[in-house]
Amino acid sequence: MTGARQLTLALLVVSAMALAGTAAARDDGDRRLAEGWDDLSPQERGEAYRNYQRFQKLRPEQRETVERNYDRYRQMPSEEKDRIRGNYQRYRQLSPDERREFQQQYRKWKEHR
Repeated sequence: MTGARQLTLALLVVSAMALAGTAAARDDGDRRLAEGWDDLSPQERGEAYRNYQRFQKLRPEQRETVERNYDRYRQMPSEEKDRIRGNYQRYRQLSPDERREFQQQYRKWKEHR
């Protein structure tokens, strides 16, 4: 896998664990996707680099799952990508207690589907 693809995957992990979008940058208050490393703020660069390091530590089968999810995400219509990004933004705004509750409910849902 090329370094550019690994960086892209790391940026995906920033936005969502499975089916994530690339890191967002701000331009006059309008949301746009970062097209490259130079488009990211120093904070976003640090977050992307930490995610890249985490990706490097994954077992091969976990890396493959991330790559499959990324490929699936890339093929989605832009409206679906926007919906996923919005869901993730709402998740990030939850309090720690709300996140724990959400994660518990998600695990229960996943076990019973």
